[in-house]
Amino acid sequence: MKALFLSLALLAAPTAVLAEVAAPPSTAAQSPDVAALEALNAEWLNAYKTHDGAALERILADDFEAVYPGGRIMRKADLVKAAVNPARVVETIAWEDLKIMVFGDVAVVRARSRMSGKTAEGPFTGSNDYADVYIRRAGAWRAISAHVVKLE
Repeated sequence: MKALFLSLALLAAPTAVLAEVAAPPSTAAQSPDVAALEALNAEWLNAYKTHDGAALERILADDFEAVYPGGRIMRKADLVKAAVNPARVVETIAWEDLKIMVFGDVAVVRARSRMSGKTAEGPFTGSNDYADVYIRRAGAWRAISAHVVKLE
C-alpha cells in the first residue's frame, strides 16, 4: 500500500509543477509590468527606424538570442549592428495583435509587425509574427529570446 501511495505521489508531483507553470497569463491590462513591457516592445521596434542602438543595448540581455526566418540565429550584437546600419532605412513600422502574458518574473510578448524601407539592394517590405521572452533581472525587464516567423 505504501508503494502504491508513493508511486501516486511521485506521479502527481510533476503534474502539480506543470499546472503551476501553465497558470493563466496576467489579466491586469494596466498592470505596471504590462505597461513596461508594452513600452519596451514599442521602443525595440522603433529602434530600427531611429537607428537607436542604445535602446537595444538596454532592452536586450547580454545573453539574448533570436531565431529568425530560415533558422538564422542572431544575438544582441547582431541586432544592434543591424539597427544602427545607415544603409538600412526603415521608413514605416507598425505592430498589431499585441498580447502580453506575465508569469511572475517571466513574460512573453507576442504580436505581428509590418515594416517597409530601403537598403542598398533596394526597397523592402515585410510582415512577421514574433514572440519575445523577457525576464526580470535586478528589477528590470530584459529580452532574452525572440522567435520571428515571416508571414506571407
